[in-house]
Amino acid sequence: MASEKQSVEQSLKRLEKIIEELNARDVDVEEGVKKFKEGVELVKLCRERLGEAENEFKKLQTSI
Repeated sequence: MASEKQSVEQSLKRLEKIIEELNARDVDVEEGVKKFKEGVELVKLCRERLGEAENEFKKLQTSI
């Protein structure tokens, strides 16, 4: 599963790998669901991290 310590870049690379694996179509249903769930968690993590970065940029802009 997605680690809280993974960087956005690492998460995106893993997400790309999951997409490749699912597109290969040689994944059974149970494994496909597992990979899909992991992908959803990675997307959530990326959105959260990017939102945090956006907030930091806004703080920096207002302090200039």
